[in-house]
Amino acid sequence: MALREETIEALVSRYISNNMVLSFGTGSESTKFVKKLALRAEEENLDVSVVPTNNRIAETVEELGIKTASVNDMEIDLAVEFADAVDKDFNFIEIDSGSFVRDKMIAQSAAELIVITEEKNYGKTLSGLIPFEVCVFGWKRTLLQLEKLGKARLRQRSGRPLKTETGHYIIDVNVDEVYSLEDLEFQAKDIPGVLETGLFIGYADRVLLHNGKLQMLSRLDYSKQDRIPEEEKGIVIL
Repeated sequence: MALREETIEALVSRYISNNMVLSFGTGSESTKFVKKLALRAEEENLDVSVVPTNNRIAETVEELGIKTASVNDMEIDLAVEFADAVDKDFNFIEIDSGSFVRDKMIAQSAAELIVITEEKNYGKTLSGLIPFEVCVFGWKRTLLQLEKLGKARLRQRSGRPLKTETGHYIIDVNVDEVYSLEDLEFQAKDIPGVLETGLFIGYADRVLLHNGKLQMLSRLDYSKQDRIPEEEKGIVIL
């Protein structure tokens, strides 16, 4: 279920202010966020900049006349990411990405990270498909080593290996049951060919659940949970 335009507008209005460095994840909604940002920046004369997460966003930012920034030069004030699964501890899995290495660097840099997902994807534990960005060199050996975590396959497009924007392959692993996310992350990164994972542990500060209603959860005060009808524009700041 796609986010409504007024929901994106409310998020941009409430969480973005002047002189911020921003980043928007590689989800299909990211372009909408950038366009709403450009409109607000023009209307209110905001001085903001964006760290692009992929080439498509970089092109959109340039077309709309928004300044770009680099994590080499400055830290990110606010990042918005799109998750395929989120657990009760705000850990999440991202499946589609231009580069998990890039996304993890952005998540680490961000002073605040808002993760958006459908309510059905929010649960007690994480399992299922988890992607791993791997070195092209020796990828078959890496795949065999990842098999100890679950059934693994090389991600392909049109019959050819799919490369990330940083020039690596992606291996998808179906993990039936996860006893410890930290152990899973450690085991994966103990394999020399694994560069990064689609598993994000401890990065999210807020989680926005949507499915007819909006619910913003905050790590800052987890006891507060507000449900807002989708037809209403407002989002309660927690």
